[in-house]
Amino acid sequence: MPNLSVKLDEAMRQRLHDIAMQEGVTPHALMLRAIGRELDRAEAEGAFVRRALQARQRVEASGMAIDGPAFGAYLRARVRGASAQRPTPQDIGKPESKEPDA
Repeated sequence: MPNLSVKLDEAMRQRLHDIAMQEGVTPHALMLRAIGRELDRAEAEGAFVRRALQARQRVEASGMAIDGPAFGAYLRARVRGASAQRPTPQDIGKPESKEPDA
């Protein structure tokens, strides 16, 4: 496994050591866990943004979207256990293409 050097100031190095001792792990193990969690978080955030952009592209391409307040009311009803009909997409029109200024 290749090595990677991480430079820490003294205060952070001490925090790392203290927390690792509290948790009964080595500073190395704590750093690996922290890096792994951050990588997982960054990947999940990236996937969320990609899905959001894809959804936006679908709305822009189709001109159809579900009304936000209507969907909120639907979700509140479902959370309360009430039966509710899911709102249907409405035509919001496709955005007009922007032509460059002459």
